[in-house]
Amino acid sequence: MLAQLTELEKLQDYAYTHHIDVYLKYSDSEHKGTCLVSDTGHAVLINKRVITNDQEEICILAEEIGHIETNTVLPAGDYLNPYYKRYLKRQNEVLASRSAIQRLLPPERVQEAADTGHRSINSIAGYCGVTPELVEEALSYYKRKGHEFE
Repeated sequence: MLAQLTELEKLQDYAYTHHIDVYLKYSDSEHKGTCLVSDTGHAVLINKRVITNDQEEICILAEEIGHIETNTVLPAGDYLNPYYKRYLKRQNEVLASRSAIQRLLPPERVQEAADTGHRSINSIAGYCGVTPELVEEALSYYKRKGHEFE
């Protein structure tokens, strides 16, 4: 019998099938993840030095894939532009975060957690295999969209 893939393995498989290379690095940078887009392909760098667990790695990988899929990756020089720093950076992060939420915590998954007795942020996070921070973001996002969980 074949073992079921973990959420992290599913995300890595998704990246592979969509031609996104994933590299696990130990970097001095404080950035947990970075995505790169070039003429030759897409890549995500995960900084294992600052990531503390699989749940955090799943959330970071999903968000970085979200940057690639929402086309919110800018060439390195554009990050120095004051306009980008004020407005576009926040907008880009919101779009990538929503992509991660929709991938990892669709409303049905949150409802499933609630239906099985998981009511607190930490309990839902544990059930879904993500960070409490992502659950908080997801609940806030869905509330703004008018979605209520029972």
